[in-house]
Amino acid sequence: MQNSSIYKILFLLKLLCEKDYTKKELLDEFKKSNIKTSGVSISAYIKKLKQNKINIEIYKKKNKNIYHFKRNPAQFNLTKEETDAIYDIKKLLYAKKDYNKIRKVIRLFCKLIFFAKGDELRSNLLDFGYYSSLNWCLVKVLEEHCKNKDIILIDYILSEGKNKKLTVHADDLRIGDWSNRLYLWCTLDKSKYLSYISVDKIYMVEKIIQKNVPFEVFKNTLRYRISKSLYEEIDLNKKEKLVFLDNKFATIECPLEDDFFIIQRLMSFCPDLYYISDEKIRNKVKEKLEILKTSYEKEYI
Repeated sequence: MQNSSIYKILFLLKLLCEKDYTKKELLDEFKKSNIKTSGVSISAYIKKLKQNKINIEIYKKKNKNIYHFKRNPAQFNLTKEETDAIYDIKKLLYAKKDYNKIRKVIRLFCKLIFFAKGDELRSNLLDFGYYSSLNWCLVKVLEEHCKNKDIILIDYILSEGKNKKLTVHADDLRIGDWSNRLYLWCTLDKSKYLSYISVDKIYMVEKIIQKNVPFEVFKNTLRYRISKSLYEEIDLNKKEKLVFLDNKFATIECPLEDDFFIIQRLMSFCPDLYYISDEKIRNKVKEKLEILKTSYEKEYI
């Protein structure tokens, strides 16, 4: 079974757990969630559910076929291929960097555990790693503040376990480019530059200081220069743009938002990296190169 098929079957079961549907209504629900399917496929999914002893009945109402999920003690089991497909679905979701879709699938799987046979299968359905530990109620609260561009006071958990109150101007929630963690993008206190805070380190939103505040953010940018030959080999990411190209060098500009990601990217360009505009980033790259050099020298002594 293809990964997309098992997801669609589970999505169909999730809908029928909520209420009865005609085939047209089911197709409309799939369309609302941007999931491509057809009437023929819906019939095939119903057949597959029945094969797994999940009782889907069809009754007539005003000359229309209505699909009804009959709640009973029936349970379903999955083949190894189907269980592997669940892992693949999760990997694809992580790669998409869309936390909202991950949240929807977690909700779906939470409903399915009541019909799953065996603790191992239930555990597999519920295991979303980092995302299983997120406070999704807090995420919903932060989404609203980001939408309204509110200035809020948050209770933040420091690395040593202590708490600190932070005043932030909420802007956006998104998964990091370099990791699967969810971050709140915001300005801290009276800063005019965007920063990011790991959502799992936010204990709670204590209060709203000011609602609906327009943003006045200054975009801090970085320029770096690499060889023309390297530029022709690599692909720029969506935040980078070429500002100058000659016979020897390519000068590229990007927003200076995430120091860790930028430093890792610049390190990957060595030894064809010739210039970094920001002094702090430049010094950090030099420091890491010195550490690497010392490490190699020790290894070959």
